[in-house]
Amino acid sequence: MVAKPTTLTPRGRQSDIVYLRPDRHQVVLGTAGTGKSTMAMLRAAHLAHPITPGSGRVLLVTYNNTLVTYLKYLAPAVATNITIETYGKFARGYLASVGKMPYSGGIASINQRESWVSAAVQRVSETYNPSNFFKRKVRFFLDELQWITGMGIESCDQYIQADRIGRKKPLTDSARRAVWKILDEYRRIRAENHVKYDWYDIASSVRTELAGDNRPRHYKHVIIDEGQDLSPESIRSLVATVPENGSVSFFGDYHQQIYGEGLSWRSCGLNIRSVQRFANNYRNTAEIARVAIAMSQMPHMTGDLNDLVEPIEPSAAGAPPTLVKCKSEQAELSLIQRQAAQFAKSGTVAVLARTWADARRACGSLRVRELAKDLTHWDVTPGIYCGAYHSAKGLEFDAVLMPFCNDQTVPDPEIVAAFGNDEAASREGRLLYVSATRARTDLIVSFTGTVTPLLPTSTDIWARVEL
Repeated sequence: MVAKPTTLTPRGRQSDIVYLRPDRHQVVLGTAGTGKSTMAMLRAAHLAHPITPGSGRVLLVTYNNTLVTYLKYLAPAVATNITIETYGKFARGYLASVGKMPYSGGIASINQRESWVSAAVQRVSETYNPSNFFKRKVRFFLDELQWITGMGIESCDQYIQADRIGRKKPLTDSARRAVWKILDEYRRIRAENHVKYDWYDIASSVRTELAGDNRPRHYKHVIIDEGQDLSPESIRSLVATVPENGSVSFFGDYHQQIYGEGLSWRSCGLNIRSVQRFANNYRNTAEIARVAIAMSQMPHMTGDLNDLVEPIEPSAAGAPPTLVKCKSEQAELSLIQRQAAQFAKSGTVAVLARTWADARRACGSLRVRELAKDLTHWDVTPGIYCGAYHSAKGLEFDAVLMPFCNDQTVPDPEIVAAFGNDEAASREGRLLYVSATRARTDLIVSFTGTVTPLLPTSTDIWARVEL
């Protein structure tokens, strides 16, 4: 049985956001637990309601399918005239509406993209003297091409002049020219295979088509939840989606930026008079929030963004989070499965790990609900959810269990190999932050060997146990 939510009720200053003017773009930045998804849903319902001055059809858009399912669960039963979907689904649908999306095979799959970028790197490397640059992990090149297209960079000269926001290791001009050649070669290979787009450059095509589309806009208002993970080009296309008397409302938290590394709403074409900032945490207990605050203050998390909001410790008290050192992996698996089963008797518990394989291994034979993209209903009855860190973005559970938080697993060695230690720490630290802040009342982090350096280990914020 799928439980439905009670009526969403704004808390504190949240109601101010719901009723902001409907004819201006808005940016709302808030740390974890400040109720951004609640505000986004309530604002969508307000702007869609026929009695609201300036009301109209609303698009509520976010990054992944699991969060779409959760937002649909949050949607008030009376909410109408609202479409909730991922940016990818919106983009594909819009291009189809203007006859620019092939019936099948229009967008490169993840495997196709990786294969074709690998081939492009190999072909371009053959035109150079032997260089270690081309021996980098393909993940580096995939990410760099994603960054280029997400920023809307249109030429090699523009790329050379660009500030590579969020990148810890600089690239020389000659390296950037090589990357641009790889991008050109990848696009050529993709075209040879009769595939028009990939999920990362599709936003530029949407924006181009909208610029020449004189039809009345389908949506009057756009609400963006977890906006920090959409590329600037995606957000620019969403700005172009609304009419001049419409609005875009952006909700985000740059501590939780896990997809669009280092990207900011400031480069997205939003004309903003003031930014609304929220620091009061309504989700976590004070004890869990202390861990989150300590995480947010670690050097790899602070970065140089102007949009980070410093969390404020909540007043609700609870049990201290537990950091468990296990003598063996078998002891760790037994701990996680035993605790998950116990918590699931009375509430929701999420077992979250760095990879899907680790999350599934930690859950063993337990009956679980996977936080996968094909999750169609959000169930708040007691039970166990299972997923990778990134799959829990925007969600919340009564308890969170985080196994395998050792220095050999987090940061992910593949990420370190592709991007280096500093950038890997920044990326992986945000994933840990996302995972830990999903917990309302109980948080258990376990490891064997040595704990990951990406977690704060102050003795006053953890209950420490050895098994």
